[in-house]
Amino acid sequence: MTFAEYLKIDAVNWSTLKEMRRSPLHYQHRLVTAREDSARLAMGRATHTAVFESDRFLVDYALFVGDRRAGKDWDACCAANKGKTILKAAEYETCLAMRDAVRAHPVAGPALTPPGEAEKVLTWTDERTGLLCKSRLDWWRVGLFADLKTSADVDAERFAATSYRMGYHGQMAFYRAGLVANGLNAPPPWIIAVEATAPHDVAVLELDDDALYAGERMVAELLALVAAGRFSGQWPGRYPEKRPLSLPRWAAAVDDGGIGGLDLLVTGTEG
Repeated sequence: MTFAEYLKIDAVNWSTLKEMRRSPLHYQHRLVTAREDSARLAMGRATHTAVFESDRFLVDYALFVGDRRAGKDWDACCAANKGKTILKAAEYETCLAMRDAVRAHPVAGPALTPPGEAEKVLTWTDERTGLLCKSRLDWWRVGLFADLKTSADVDAERFAATSYRMGYHGQMAFYRAGLVANGLNAPPPWIIAVEATAPHDVAVLELDDDALYAGERMVAELLALVAAGRFSGQWPGRYPEKRPLSLPRWAAAVDDGGIGGLDLLVTGTEG
């Protein structure tokens, strides 16, 4: 199934569901507003293709050797590569370097060899809400499923904080629910993290039971909010009612030291 065909499936997917973490208003806005493409998003897609579907990389992506995405050279490149995502030389080389780093990793590399299925599409009905859901897994085979993430740093503790902030545990729990609903093998998921800058260090991180449990609870809450919004037709923002505004706890300690946290000592008198 092509990505365009996948997009046409009318079902809840993670890229929209995660907006419910902000509010129903943000979720509804994401549903009806096309996401503007960017160089960063294009790089993410290209890296995934290079790692998981390297035979498609030359088909779906083209190299632009110019300095900027404007002018006659850019227009000519676009005209010659209709339907392709065009990458500048540095972006193109970075995608291939990250691919090589992942493939060379002693755990990730062997895991991403056949038999396996890239960009595996799943659809299922959530039992609690009756919502039709869909997902597109980066990589799946019996005994393993994995998602690729680029990161500034693959240090396990720093990446754990990033994972929590970005909701990666919810994403992987959502994908795992799709596998279970389809009667497929659903082991603890892996996140293959690769640093976006040289030397493109790689880490394979397996979600533990606590992370998966927290992710499952998040998914259940978010899907319940979607179901409630569809039933009521109401998509409120984060704070539909008045709430108090207090200074953060760290600010109290600063204010104890005087204005701006500084002791102002006034000595002498003006003449």
